[in-house]
Amino acid sequence: MLAITLPRIWKTLASRDSAHSVTAKIDKPFNLIRSYAITSLIVMLIIGGLAAMLFSNYLADSLIRRDAVVSQAFLQSLTEVEGGADLFRGEKPASRISSPRQAYGLPELVDHIATMPGVVRANLYSTSGKLLWSTQANLIGKRFEANHELETALAGATVFELKDIKQEHKAEYEAFGNGVSQLIENYLPIWDLKNNSVVAVVEIYKAPKSLFDAIGSARNLVWVSVAGATLFLYAALFWIVYRANRLIRAQQLQLVKSETLVAAGEMASAVAHSIRNPLAAIRFSAELTADSSTDSQVRESSTDIIAEIDRVNQWVRELLVYCRPEGTTEFNTAYLDQILNHSLRDHEQLIKRNRVQLVSSKSEHVPAVKGDPALLGQMFNSIVANALEAMPGGGTLTTRIVADRKRNEVEILISDNGHGIPRARLETMFETCSTTKSYGLGLGMLLVKRIVDRHDGSISLSSQVGGGTTAFLRFSMA
Repeated sequence: MLAITLPRIWKTLASRDSAHSVTAKIDKPFNLIRSYAITSLIVMLIIGGLAAMLFSNYLADSLIRRDAVVSQAFLQSLTEVEGGADLFRGEKPASRISSPRQAYGLPELVDHIATMPGVVRANLYSTSGKLLWSTQANLIGKRFEANHELETALAGATVFELKDIKQEHKAEYEAFGNGVSQLIENYLPIWDLKNNSVVAVVEIYKAPKSLFDAIGSARNLVWVSVAGATLFLYAALFWIVYRANRLIRAQQLQLVKSETLVAAGEMASAVAHSIRNPLAAIRFSAELTADSSTDSQVRESSTDIIAEIDRVNQWVRELLVYCRPEGTTEFNTAYLDQILNHSLRDHEQLIKRNRVQLVSSKSEHVPAVKGDPALLGQMFNSIVANALEAMPGGGTLTTRIVADRKRNEVEILISDNGHGIPRARLETMFETCSTTKSYGLGLGMLLVKRIVDRHDGSISLSSQVGGGTTAFLRFSMA
């Protein structure tokens, strides 16, 4: 039965490994973190740039609109103070003109317009589109065709626009000088409040430093705020994706571990049911031979047979304990000092044979822990066996159990002065089927870690090549 079952199991495991290898060759690894980091950064930079541009333009337009509305209200009030809409009735010049500004009898009004803060040029249009007054005297009385902004203002709308002189190369901008780089052009309607109609339009070119400074500050604030919000959002989403990626990887490892447990469980069941009875019969026969024979060589060979059978039985027990589903074990009160002493007694013959000196110490009263004594005994057996195998030519095995009542924990130290473990090897000691021995299944330390995890404990290893290895365990008190 064993000859039929084991090849079938190994064939199944081989087919799984080959399937995984084929999949690994076909599917290229996808780096989620790198792909997200690059793609999301590009997308967020684009979205953030567009948002900052839109918000900054909106704020600039709002400030310019507000300035135009205030200027229009000021001109409307000034017109009412100076005489109202009657100032613009007719288009004949006044009889006495002392300066070009006083054309059409508007001396006070045009003086106020010309001296408004930031004004570099101003024109006053009648409803027919003729210039009633201008800061450039040679333009007075002229009419310009196809002026869409003027037509819009004559229809009653306030027109405002921010112009970049450097980008718009117009002859009319050359008169402003090199010191002016940006201008605000406003077309402000003057209303006849009685008839609710437009009687004139004032065109103003302004270069207000305070307004431009406010627009610049608003744009800087928008860009800084959007940049900060973008970086914060990027960092937050990156952290979420990073945590999700770690969780996915952990779940993948758990799935691989589950598949390994299934395969090991199948193998353990086959081994346990197929060879335990024959091994028991062989061991019984070897014991009879050792007891009845007077030949020392026969007794020695029988003893070796019994030892090897016990080793095979130990492998089977390790497999069965390792593959036992979690949650099926009921924890009771367990005393770690008693369990460790029992494990050391089981290895007494091997300790003497390897000429190992045992040094043990413990607290006066070691509290109990919640656990399964059988599992904890298997854990100590694996650690002690590894320690003894690391000292084939003799050495010192040190054990210490201390009750840390401040942390409510029981601490166990098991140390040897054997050949030690390389640093790279130490990092993989708790991995599946990890062994450097020419014999064994490589489940010893993995079994230890699994038992410790079942008991919500912790284990750490420290080792130095040629200086021995120390296992440090912690378990909560019951």
